Amino acid sequence: MKKSDPFEKGLAAGEAVAFAAGGASQTPDNGGRMYVRTQGFRSTDAELRFLQRCGVRHKAATFPFHPDCGWKLDELIQERERHEAFGMTLDLSSLPIYEKFPHIIYLGKSPERDREIDLVCEMIRTASRAGIESLRYNTCVLPIDRTEREEGRGGYFYTAFRLEKIPAEEQARLTEAGRVTADMHWERIEYLLERMIPVAEEYKVRMGNSQEDPATPPGYRGVDKVLNDFEGMKRFIEIQRSPYHGWNFCIGSIAEMLEDPATEIYPFIEYFGSRNTIFLVHYRNLLGRRYSFREALPDEGEMDFYRVLKALKDTGYCYGIDPDHVPRTDEDPKGYYQSYAYCFGYINAMIQAIYGGA
Repeated sequence: MKKSDPFEKGLAAGEAVAFAAGGASQTPDNGGRMYVRTQGFRSTDAELRFLQRCGVRHKAATFPFHPDCGWKLDELIQERERHEAFGMTLDLSSLPIYEKFPHIIYLGKSPERDREIDLVCEMIRTASRAGIESLRYNTCVLPIDRTEREEGRGGYFYTAFRLEKIPAEEQARLTEAGRVTADMHWERIEYLLERMIPVAEEYKVRMGNSQEDPATPPGYRGVDKVLNDFEGMKRFIEIQRSPYHGWNFCIGSIAEMLEDPATEIYPFIEYFGSRNTIFLVHYRNLLGRRYSFREALPDEGEMDFYRVLKALKDTGYCYGIDPDHVPRTDEDPKGYYQSYAYCFGYINAMIQAIYGGA
């Protein structure tokens, strides 16, 4: 993908005005600046106090799921108020389309998917009534795939994906979803968005979808992934033009699509950020490239994460920056608290640096 030309930049500016005119609040209650947040913790007293110590004030929650109604209003309000008692604001909590509704994307089976989409839409209404203004979801068919963990500095172990280590027969083995071509995958995504996004717009709930992790060749385990490159991501955004339709923008997942993440990440940030379609950033670095990488802490990967954060700021992005897929070590009694604390401190320092320490 080549960088935007002047026409593209002008188009982006016009689209930003059009999006703003649509009625969405593009500036949260934080002075229009980015902030550290997390989706990696539950809501026990100990976990919320740990986040307080790390300077985290924004967080996702996991709401109880009920097969007959999805979410219950009083439970969402209770969860929101519990977080607020610890000084936490909920944002981009998970709408479990991949986890709980197999007929929408995984199987694409009617009329079951119509009933499931109706329930998803009711969950969006419930979230809005509970004061939840943003949700994230996933339209993947395959789960996140990794090979064996790899050791890094200080005894940390990171997840990795090495396509060359996966036998051909395993790559060809189908899941219960069977063969899912790109056309089939797009039909399922479009069918969902055409019914879901108008409800999100009516109830003013921002919806952020995830990219597919990792990038894999067409037909891998029977599936043609469609959110694996720039053109697919662009097509996804064009399906529904709304200020409530955008991305859970995973820097790591996008880097996994690229041959040179250090340079090729910036056109993605410019294009989708300038169109106000980034609602959350997963701040994850890696060592390697498409089909062969291991994940990394933010200061040790291919990408310069100061430049990445500065590029996001330059597009006007003003929402959360979230540590993602942090490494673990047996020497940490909690397994991952040390790496989370490191990442939270790093992100807070980077945010101070790009805003001039203010």
